[in-house]
Amino acid sequence: MPSESKNSDPFKELKWSDLQDWAGGKATAKGIKYQEEERVKEIKRTPEGSLIARVEGTNDYFTEIFLKEGKLSSLCTCPVGHDCKHGVASILEYLELAEQGEEVLASEEDPFIVKARQEYAETENSALGAEESSSRALREYLQSLTKTELIDILVVFAEKNTMLGRYLSERQTLAAESVEEIVGEVYSEIDELLEEAGTEQKGYESDAPDFLDLQVGLESLLDAGHPDELLEIGKELMGRYEKIADYDEEGEIRTKISFCMDVVFEALARSSLPVHEKMLYMLEIELMDNYNILNEHSFWKKDFPPEEWKLFTESVKTKLGETERKENPLYGSLWQRDYAVDRLIDALGKAGLSEEIIPVCEKEAEKTGNYARLVRVLLDSGQKEKAEEWIYRGVRDTREYEPEIANQLWKILLEIREEEGNWPFATALETEEFFRSPDMAGYLSVQEAAKKAGKWEEVRAAIHNYLKNGELPAGPGKTRKPRAGKGENKEEISILPGVLPGTGLLGVELLKKVKPPVLDLLIKIAIHEGDPQEVVHWYEELKKGEEEEYWHSISESEIANSVKEKYPEIALDIWKRLAEGLISETKVGSYEEASAYLRKVKKTLETSGKKEEWEAYLSGIKEANKRKIRLLEILDTLGEDRIIEA
Repeated sequence: MPSESKNSDPFKELKWSDLQDWAGGKATAKGIKYQEEERVKEIKRTPEGSLIARVEGTNDYFTEIFLKEGKLSSLCTCPVGHDCKHGVASILEYLELAEQGEEVLASEEDPFIVKARQEYAETENSALGAEESSSRALREYLQSLTKTELIDILVVFAEKNTMLGRYLSERQTLAAESVEEIVGEVYSEIDELLEEAGTEQKGYESDAPDFLDLQVGLESLLDAGHPDELLEIGKELMGRYEKIADYDEEGEIRTKISFCMDVVFEALARSSLPVHEKMLYMLEIELMDNYNILNEHSFWKKDFPPEEWKLFTESVKTKLGETERKENPLYGSLWQRDYAVDRLIDALGKAGLSEEIIPVCEKEAEKTGNYARLVRVLLDSGQKEKAEEWIYRGVRDTREYEPEIANQLWKILLEIREEEGNWPFATALETEEFFRSPDMAGYLSVQEAAKKAGKWEEVRAAIHNYLKNGELPAGPGKTRKPRAGKGENKEEISILPGVLPGTGLLGVELLKKVKPPVLDLLIKIAIHEGDPQEVVHWYEELKKGEEEEYWHSISESEIANSVKEKYPEIALDIWKRLAEGLISETKVGSYEEASAYLRKVKKTLETSGKKEEWEAYLSGIKEANKRKIRLLEILDTLGEDRIIEA
């Protein structure tokens, strides 16, 4: 990217590769086409150096392009909103005008610039502003009408608007029939809808059933003052979805039920239930939501009285006890129980019963394996030593059968040691994890901790010996150190005896034995450490071997970029192969991607004084692909790297 100075125009120094890197290949290609079609109708440069243009697309769009500290960015009133084809077209139009000697500098007060920036602001705020303004104006208008005029309007719109017509019809029926009859009809409609939803499972093709009548029926019941009746209907809907979930692959029925449940939640707020029973109802509806039906709601954020929270905690404890006696399957699965306990813990705090939280968490850790929740609660309450005891116990109990739980606890212990500044211990934890599951992310984590501990050279040597020769650290030996939180001496194994402390979590049997050399990881490390000689060494080994799985986890483009200065021939070979492979796909997007690699080939050859070789190579590609008109257009932009010459 070009650098900016007071005495130069950085836009004039832009390269084609700058546009591709900024907007992407597809947007660049479309922007070129837009500029060629003369869609940029007006363009100005502001005193601050940005470009503002009006570009003709589906509509007229205003775009502003910035070039600051060598980086392009843009805003646009189009649906994309930024860094789009309209910005690319505007840059190209500006450069064409600049090449012709035309000045487009304007003041901040220029009407065009003022209008463009007003368009940005209006686009950003239009949706919210229009909605608020429309709603306010409509209310004022309706308030000015007589009752007869309102009735006339409702009748006319009921005929034109299906949903309003259904709603008014439901209200009319409610006025004529008993609530029990209406509720019965709602249940019958649920039966019909779910039966219809299941027809495809029986071999019939059908569209997803329309739940609009049901939703309108629920709304009319609610607005007529019958919220309590909707609560059982809500449970019925949630419970019955299980039977047709397999049919609902696209989630269309799930979405429609979620709208119905929003009405049920409104009914819950208006219902006659005591607050703690409303809480229990909401919890149980959430526990029935095995398929993520429910939309987000704010029920639990409300400010309920402490006594209601206390009554709710008693209800949840009772329900959990029923589950243990197999009397209540609703709380039976692991996720349901964990979810209910999370609600219970939150409620205990709001009820002023915080002393009960830790005993509940301890019981649940032993029952469900949720040690992480207990450890977090203990740490929050200042009981660090006890928290560490549970970490070690939890890892021991879950490492073999629930490794994800063990990993959660490992991360918490690592956080503790990092907060303490105990970097030797943190390094030991990271190093053990690397030897259990070697990858680049783990290597970087070990490196960061080991450098802070002053142990990186020793740790690095052990890791490289492992990756090159398959040798695990010597021993591992033993060191005497009191286990954290225990207070008694206990032999603990160190991953690197004499270098790092034992953690008490090593588990020698879990260290991964690899087939050396681990080529993909060695290449990635060499790239990271800026060692092109090592990159080439392991890359050549990779090309000789038969380990195909390694090719899926490395980027040849990254290899080329890392060796291009010292080993340009290898980089050229990679870029050419990648570009030619993309060209063979016969897609415009692939042509643009290929052009990025070809630019690298061009720059490398020309820098080394081999311009004729580049021109011969480019001519060969054009000749081999002379029928690919769009490719040839893109290749023509490779002739000069700068968009315009100085």
